[in-house]
Amino acid sequence: MPKILLPQAPPVSLEKKVPRNSRMTVSAALPGAAPSRVLAVVALVALVTPMLLPSSLVGIGIVLIGITVFAALFVGSPQRPTPPQLLAAAAILALLMVAGWRSAEWLSGWCILLAALATGVLLIDGRSIRDMAFTLAAPIVLSLGTISWLYRGVATARTDKPIKNLGTIIRVGATTAVLLVVFGALFAGADATFAALLSTLAPDLGDASVGPNIVLGVLISAFTALGCYLRFAEPQVAPRPRRPLGDAWTWAVPTGTVLALYVAFLLTQARAMFGGDDYVQRTSDLTYAEYARSGFWQLFAITALTIVVVSIGWQRADRNTAGRRALARTILGGLCLCALAVVASALHRMDLYMDAFGATRLRVSVLAAELWLGAILVVLIAAGIGLGARHLPRVIGVLTIAAALSFAVYNPDHRIAQANVDRFEKTGKIDLGYLSQLSPDATGALLELPADLRRCVLRAIARDVRADSGPMDANIGRAQAKEQLEGLRLASVGTFSTCAPR
Repeated sequence: MPKILLPQAPPVSLEKKVPRNSRMTVSAALPGAAPSRVLAVVALVALVTPMLLPSSLVGIGIVLIGITVFAALFVGSPQRPTPPQLLAAAAILALLMVAGWRSAEWLSGWCILLAALATGVLLIDGRSIRDMAFTLAAPIVLSLGTISWLYRGVATARTDKPIKNLGTIIRVGATTAVLLVVFGALFAGADATFAALLSTLAPDLGDASVGPNIVLGVLISAFTALGCYLRFAEPQVAPRPRRPLGDAWTWAVPTGTVLALYVAFLLTQARAMFGGDDYVQRTSDLTYAEYARSGFWQLFAITALTIVVVSIGWQRADRNTAGRRALARTILGGLCLCALAVVASALHRMDLYMDAFGATRLRVSVLAAELWLGAILVVLIAAGIGLGARHLPRVIGVLTIAAALSFAVYNPDHRIAQANVDRFEKTGKIDLGYLSQLSPDATGALLELPADLRRCVLRAIARDVRADSGPMDANIGRAQAKEQLEGLRLASVGTFSTCAPR
């Protein structure tokens, strides 16, 4: 873990030493006390977010929580956000908007996770891979510092503005709340009009439980407090001492060996791709589909490992002379080009695989990840040609957010359903059980199935879109599916009959 420098006074030094073999020492100088506005925004987030949380990972409430958190972070910050920071916040909010747009929880969940990581990088103003890696450790490393900072802020606020009769205020508030609940329930039971009025005024949490919502609200407010602390402390990850560069052969031999292995593989792969099914069956006793399935995951791992090897090789290579720069670009650039050819091969294999066995969320997601790795390889090639690697981590971060948003635009559940419907029309094979588990985003494609199969696969989706939900569960994909089902008079779950799998 890197060394963290938090310059502010009066400091309260904390040091955490870890095992010697990890080569890390964490030291932190904590700022004096949290300002009153930070305490106010953290408390506001804790109060508001439980009412904004939807009952699942999809819903407009996710977007509203993101807006609330960013507003709290910027209000609680010691300085105004810069235009690049505002653009980054807008990109992160775009990731959260997927939860209000698509109804696939798995897609929304990944976008929420990516948004949380991107927010951490934004708060520490990450400029390198080490900065971004520190984002994962910050909640652990700085948690005690954040708690101490908030505690001193509360103590300072109480000293500056002491509250008289605090115990009396708490007792009066508790008594008032109890009486309000008891008499409100009795009046609501006595008159239906008054009950309707109370129902309108009371916050509607939908099907969500109050307890989990409060816990999540506290966690989100803790995340907000940590973010405010980072904005005040401005942690800087100490740069790692640069190792002395070795002779060219120390990095060229291992990477060149990998390059030679790449070339041999691609020559073999080219014969398999252009030779077709007959060539594959003669040489490996596998069908083309089995051949595709047997190698895709290995090719995916090879692509990811190549990016790691190229990154390490670029750092270890001595590029002080024109000859050594040419050697580095030849070997490492060759690895990137070969890896792009492997990406093409992997995409070809997955296309064959899905033609034979159908599309699933896992297969489509890994296919998208392979395209993302290919885009990173292109960025690495551009950096090696001469564009420089100074802003490479940020470019990769922007590329990752763009890839996630593009995947949401692609609408994976709809594409999966459409691919399986097309496969059914060609082969007569279909997995009704799997298709019935897709989100309402797939409704439009599933409506193209024959009437008996359509009733079967849409039963669960119809139940989902017609279920009672609170305003924070509002979702465009679910609303569109409801309109499509109601237009065809298929939204009544009772009209669906049980059908045997095919």
